[in-house]
Amino acid sequence: MGTVILDDELKARLNGLSEHLEVRDAAGKLVGHFLPDTEFETYKRLAYDWARAEFAREEAEEAAKGIVRKWDGTNGKTTAEAIAYVKRMAEQLAGGR
Repeated sequence: MGTVILDDELKARLNGLSEHLEVRDAAGKLVGHFLPDTEFETYKRLAYDWARAEFAREEAEEAAKGIVRKWDGTNGKTTAEAIAYVKRMAEQLAGGR
């Protein structure tokens, strides 16, 4: 990330940098936004909250489809349980012949 050092004249032209500010070029095209540090902290908190909610929603949708990304002890089987399951299925298949 780059850094801009402000002199008093530029700071005054930018409304003292005490509130959200749109930055536009000479043609009026939006170039970006400036947020003072106090508002930036609020923005980051909102962005993190949104991201947590979005990932929770995505995980819920995947769980509804039967997709599991991580084992937390309640979903799926351990390796030993999976091996025992396969052995039982093999025995059932062999016994059913």
